[in-house]
Amino acid sequence: MMAALAFVPVDDIVESFEHMADSMPDEAQPITDYFEDTYIGRQQRRGRRQPLFAHDMWSVHNRVEEGLPRTNNHVEGWHRRMQSNVGAYHPSIWHFLDVLRREQSLNEVIITQIQAGQPAPPQRGKYKAISERLVTVVGDYANRPILDFLRGIAHNIQM
Repeated sequence: MMAALAFVPVDDIVESFEHMADSMPDEAQPITDYFEDTYIGRQQRRGRRQPLFAHDMWSVHNRVEEGLPRTNNHVEGWHRRMQSNVGAYHPSIWHFLDVLRREQSLNEVIITQIQAGQPAPPQRGKYKAISERLVTVVGDYANRPILDFLRGIAHNIQM
């Protein structure tokens, strides 16, 4: 359920974490402490310490509301395609330049298709359904108790 905190608005993350931490079993305390130190910021006498990763760095609430990708999987897919096209760990500069030229040509074709109004390739059915459910739950954030919201998100994300 901790991963569901990424779908909470940035301004509500600390309060949501505190509600969630209060509901966690004692056995989960080491994980809760780690998460608090790394992503929330440990409580001190005068507020909270800065977390290792700022809340706006890992929160995807606004991205979901705006219909943007939640992950960088598309970048990793591009990198894998480039590795496959290069086909060697240490290619010559000439081979690498040829691969870059082909990549540029492909991108120009895709840009032309988008400008012409051709729709983007559809998301796979499984991921499309998950995305739609997440949009529904995130859109209903203000109408749900925080623990119900976190449970709703947790049922829809996979680790």
